[in-house]
Amino acid sequence: MSKLSAIVSAYFADKYLPGRIENLQRQSLVPEIIVVCHEDSKEREVIRDFDVKKIIIPANEPIPTIYEAWNMAIKQAEGEYITNANCDDRLYPKALEKLARALDEHPKYSMSYFNVDVVNEIDAAPVSKYEWFEGGLKELVMQGCFLGPMPMWRKSLHDKYGYFEESYKLRNGDIYKPQVVSDFEFWMRLAQGGEQFFHVREILGAYLDHPKSAEKRSPLRRLWEECRAKAKYKAQFEEPLKC
Repeated sequence: MSKLSAIVSAYFADKYLPGRIENLQRQSLVPEIIVVCHEDSKEREVIRDFDVKKIIIPANEPIPTIYEAWNMAIKQAEGEYITNANCDDRLYPKALEKLARALDEHPKYSMSYFNVDVVNEIDAAPVSKYEWFEGGLKELVMQGCFLGPMPMWRKSLHDKYGYFEESYKLRNGDIYKPQVVSDFEFWMRLAQGGEQFFHVREILGAYLDHPKSAEKRSPLRRLWEECRAKAKYKAQFEEPLKC
């Protein structure tokens, strides 16, 4: 079994994909790279120039959501650990090695995560940074997602907790596909099950903050999805109303 699989949803990302693949292949712990893309896409052309051995071509015509793509990749992954590799993020040297070592050395933890620089352009100087905090379900629900954009988790968690939420039914019967917070919902699901998260207190990567990212394009959709996800877990922490 491979130590680590990196899952890549490669849609509308041909500008960033070459650098992302190179970034992964330069890591001291080189992961199994799994790319999800369509056969006739620009992204498919890009990765022909790289030694990517596992490419998933969805059979259906519609472009999958990021969580549908991640689930496809996880089911094909051979790694003991999984990390998501967003095309516009970058890892610093030895980042994956340090995340994996944290899980190797601390078996009671299910996921490891690290602090990040924030950049406005790929490979530009940082404009700020995210130094995350620690906690469990209460902190996730009350303060937000503190696990950052590039965590690493044990693949075996999916056998116990399932996969990322791909769709759910609205009250009127319509089917809605989450676009931006199914990972946050999954982290809360893990925390509710008693899983613990290991914070590597180093800046080990760069997060690209730009207005066309999924979470910035539709802020109201993100807010609605986040409120819905939190509602599944929030009630147990709130004081009952006093009349």
